[in-house]
Amino acid sequence: MTTANKIESEISALPPHLQAEVLDFVQFVKQRHGIAKAALADGNALGGGDSPFFQALSDVGFVGCIETDEQLSTRYKRYIDFSAKVGVQA
Repeated sequence: MTTANKIESEISALPPHLQAEVLDFVQFVKQRHGIAKAALADGNALGGGDSPFFQALSDVGFVGCIETDEQLSTRYKRYIDFSAKVGVQA
């Protein structure tokens, strides 16, 4: 049994959500090692599985058009105005 057959057997035994996780990992490994993207049967590239709509928004510059602090996800409380928050915390 080849390695590819063993991988296919193991993956097919997983539930669909874990199969998707394995696919994400394979895409990450390919990107990290600079391996060219392969096309899926439906024509989408494996590099992130972007939908045609997302790709169109990226092409016109809509996606990623806002410049902000690179660490916004960890510092967001500094930028959000909580003054309109309803309720009192105990």
